[in-house]
Amino acid sequence: MFGWGLDTLSIREAVISKVLLVLIGFLLTLALRLLYRIARARRMSPLASALLVIAVSFAGAAVWRETHSIFLQLYYHFIRREMLTFWFRSIPLGTLLYDGFVLLAWSLLYYGINDWIELESQRLQIARAESSAHSARLRALQSQLEPHFLFNTLNAISTLVSEGKNTDANRMIARLSDFLRLSLETADTPEISVAQELEFVRRYLEIEQIRFADRLQVKINAQPEALSALVPALVLQPLVENAVKHGVLPREKGGSVAVAIHASDGRLHLTVIDDGAGLAPAEQLVMGIGLSNTKTRLAELYGEDARFTISTPPGGGVLALIDLPFRVTPHSHGAVS
Repeated sequence: MFGWGLDTLSIREAVISKVLLVLIGFLLTLALRLLYRIARARRMSPLASALLVIAVSFAGAAVWRETHSIFLQLYYHFIRREMLTFWFRSIPLGTLLYDGFVLLAWSLLYYGINDWIELESQRLQIARAESSAHSARLRALQSQLEPHFLFNTLNAISTLVSEGKNTDANRMIARLSDFLRLSLETADTPEISVAQELEFVRRYLEIEQIRFADRLQVKINAQPEALSALVPALVLQPLVENAVKHGVLPREKGGSVAVAIHASDGRLHLTVIDDGAGLAPAEQLVMGIGLSNTKTRLAELYGEDARFTISTPPGGGVLALIDLPFRVTPHSHGAVS
C-alpha cells in the first residue's frame, strides 16, 4: 500500500499521506462506534442492522477518502505554498471497494465482539440466577425438615410432662436445644462433613433414647477417612427417624438401628438399617416429607451422580442406602464460565 504513492509523491509525502489516512480512519471508526451504539440500543432487527452496516461502511469509505484528500490539500498549501482550492476528486472504484470492505470488516468485528460480550453477560446473569435459585431450593428443602422434626419432638416432650416425667422432659429439651443449635450453624450450608452430620444423628438418637430407653439400640460405624467427606446437611436424620418410627417402635420389645458410613473407589456409601418387620410398613413413607425431601436434595446437589435406594435385606428390616461421589470440597453448582 505504501508504495502506491511513490510514483507521484516523495517518501516523506507518502509517509505523511499514509499517516493522515490512518488517523482519519481511526477518527472515522470512533464516529461509527457511536452510531452503532445508538443502533444497538434501539434493538434494530438483524436485517436493518446488516443494511445499516453495509451502507455506513461504503459511505464511510467515500468520506474517508475525500477527507484525506482535503487534508492533503491543506498540507500542500502550507508546505508547498500551493493555492488552497478545495476540490473533490473522483475515487477509483477499486479504492472505494477496498476501503469499504476495510470498514465493513471493522464494523462486523465491532458487532461480533459486542454481541459476544453481551452473550457472555447474559450467560453470567443466567448462571447467577440459576445458582441463586438452586441455593434457594436447597434452603427450602432443608428447612422443611426442621419443623417436621421439631413438631414430633415437642409432642414427645408434652407427653413426658403430662406423664410427670419432668426429668426426662428436661433432658429432652436440652438435647433438642443442642440439635437446633447445630441446625442454625448449618442453616446456609447445603453440604457439611460426615462428622458434623453424625452429630445431628447422635443428638436425634439421644432424644429418642430418652423417650424409649432400652427399647432402642443404636450402633454407629464410620470409617475415619470418611469423616471429612461432604454430605447434604440433615441427609441421615430423616432416614434414622424412619427406621426408628417404622422399624423399631412398632415392636413391643423395640429393636436396633445401625448407621454405617464408608468410602471406596471415590464413592461415599451411607447406610441406615433397622431390624424391623421389613419394607411393607415403610412403603407408605417413600413419598413422605423426609424421604422425598432426601431424594430431591440429592438430585439438586449431584444430579445423576447420586443413588438413593430403600430395600429389604435378606435378614429382614429396611435398608436405606445413599451412594455419593466422595468429595471434601464443595461442588460449584451453576458455576460461571
